Amino acid sequence: LQFQVKLQDQPLPTAIGEYKNHPLYALKRHLLKYQAIYPESAAVLGYCRGEAVYSRDCVHTLHSKDTWLKQARVVRIGEVPYKMVKGFSNQARKARLAEPAKRDKEDLALFGRWQTEEYQPPIAVDGKVPRNEYGNVYLFLPSMLPIGCVQLRLPNLNRLARKLDIDCAQAITGFDFHGGYSHPVTDGYVVCEEYKEVLIAAWENEQAEIEKREKEKREKRALGNWKLLTKGLLIRERLKQRYSIKTELSAPETEKGARCSSDEEGGPSSETAVGNVAISWPQNRQLEKKKEEEKTRKSKREKKGEAAQLFPFEKL
Repeated sequence: LQFQVKLQDQPLPTAIGEYKNHPLYALKRHLLKYQAIYPESAAVLGYCRGEAVYSRDCVHTLHSKDTWLKQARVVRIGEVPYKMVKGFSNQARKARLAEPAKRDKEDLALFGRWQTEEYQPPIAVDGKVPRNEYGNVYLFLPSMLPIGCVQLRLPNLNRLARKLDIDCAQAITGFDFHGGYSHPVTDGYVVCEEYKEVLIAAWENEQAEIEKREKEKREKRALGNWKLLTKGLLIRERLKQRYSIKTELSAPETEKGARCSSDEEGGPSSETAVGNVAISWPQNRQLEKKKEEEKTRKSKREKKGEAAQLFPFEKL
């Protein structure tokens, strides 16, 4: 405050460069693209090299209709644009490229706050949500919510509302600029107030069903993993029992080679070596298998069950 008092006591600057970003005074040449002096009949505080000097309080920021709508304000009907500038939106650029004659045309209308009024939200009638031209609801501020409607921040609510034949619209809360384009930012859905409890109850039931299916899926997967593990362990034990005879018989043969010198001398180990050879001879093993099969004969059903558990190379 003391700084402003000191500035007011000083005379007007004499250099044009001193007026740029000056806290008290302004020149028209230093106004930005979206700035203007209002009212047009603003008092002139003086002149600097033939240019009128205005108070900084007369400098106002202008916006387009869409920008004012984001602040929950609309341009009054019949208002004339206070200023026209060259727009740089994708739509404006494409239009200028299509018609070279309009390349330098000022096509963006700007309005001041004094030309706008507060946004009046529409009223929902017969369970229908009032929408814009794009089929959704602009909800940049809470005051823009249509009368008789509520905002529900529940995922995938539109799919459930379609099943129940209830009107539902996406809530657009802003725009995100990336990739060279403007993308809408959604936040929930807008539905009529009389359907709020029905939709919430249906959504909770659906989530419970989804969670139940996911739980059953996890349990089924865990049970399948345990089955695979159990089958693997059973196959491992069966292979051990089936092929352990060969490993046991191979051990005496190695012992026989180690005791070769003692066998040549005619010791008692020669008799055991002959016995081992008799046991390991394929014909003798086949005879032993036939004797065991005769002792324990199995039915066709048992044989069929055992054959189902064999490997393909074991069935040959």
